[in-house]
Amino acid sequence: MTWTIEEIERDWGATSALPGIVVDAFERAERILGREWIAATRERSGSRVQGPVPLLEVVSMGGRLSMLDAVEGAEQLLRRLKQHDASAEAELTAMHLLHSRNRAAQIELEPDVVAGKSVRMADFRIRVPGEDWTYVEVTRPNISEARERITAILDRITVLLLEVKREFALEVFFRREPEDAEVEPLLVRIRQFCSDGKAEQEEVGDLALLLLSRAQPGQIIPHQEHDGQATTRLCMAKVIWGEAEPRRHIVARVPYADNRADRFLADKADQLPRDHPGLIMVDASGEPTAFASWAPVLSRRFQPSIRTWVGGLCLFAPQMLLVNDNFLWIPQVQLHVNPHAKLALPQWLQQALDEAARDFGMCLQAVRRPVAS
Repeated sequence: MTWTIEEIERDWGATSALPGIVVDAFERAERILGREWIAATRERSGSRVQGPVPLLEVVSMGGRLSMLDAVEGAEQLLRRLKQHDASAEAELTAMHLLHSRNRAAQIELEPDVVAGKSVRMADFRIRVPGEDWTYVEVTRPNISEARERITAILDRITVLLLEVKREFALEVFFRREPEDAEVEPLLVRIRQFCSDGKAEQEEVGDLALLLLSRAQPGQIIPHQEHDGQATTRLCMAKVIWGEAEPRRHIVARVPYADNRADRFLADKADQLPRDHPGLIMVDASGEPTAFASWAPVLSRRFQPSIRTWVGGLCLFAPQMLLVNDNFLWIPQVQLHVNPHAKLALPQWLQQALDEAARDFGMCLQAVRRPVAS
């Protein structure tokens, strides 16, 4: 079935991207994954939704699928993608990051890795013409119990967005992790604070700071800190963006750090060969604090006598940013190179990831610019 930009904008919402790019992405996603997969992107908790989130899910998937022409044996990966397998999508995104800036690169899925008398399989290997293969292991950490608890609290806070029908941009900035008994009274305070709209900020004891931001609703600034408290935080945001209701958003941030870097490095390192460059890529979408909390751990674990066959570890996490009134899907990327690796990562690969990190940083700076009055 042929898609039109009119149909897409009617069912998914308006898009600022070039119509040809959007239509091509929808048609590629349907051709490879099926129309049922596309329809499922609009399903949220039994309801059908529209807006930038499901729209960008399809457009970004269509863009990533375009690199499968360079992949040998992608049938099993496609079966997993059709089932909305998060690990399969992490592998696709990892390949996209390396291939999108090196279109001539070749990719093979699940190559054998011989280690002593045992044979394992890496997730994929990649090379540009004339160079050796680099073997890549991709992992997507499961959500920890501590994060599940905090996420449930953040969800209860941000869902208040549906109750207060006026334009506002609220930030709930936690100074510490809340106790269970503190959650319900906090919800009452937040609901009243947003409904009144009289004060720009309100302290909730030593627990949290409530801020009505001057930013345009939908203009969410990642990694915002207050009072000089530099620490890793778990964040959740909900946005109502459309013509039917007042535009508004709630952002809530809680101090939190994931400390499983050493375990993932040890587990995935054994899947890599000793006679080729090796890279571990971690989809940190489920653990966004890894970008800050893992760095010191990795610097201690990359030593002259420890896992010298691992060339480096790359964290990545697709993000949706609002830049100049346009929603963008762009991965956050952070490469940690092992300075003691016996076989260094090839220069072209490091450059591809460095450029991806730079592109995300430029978009982030655009998000942080003051909104013109």
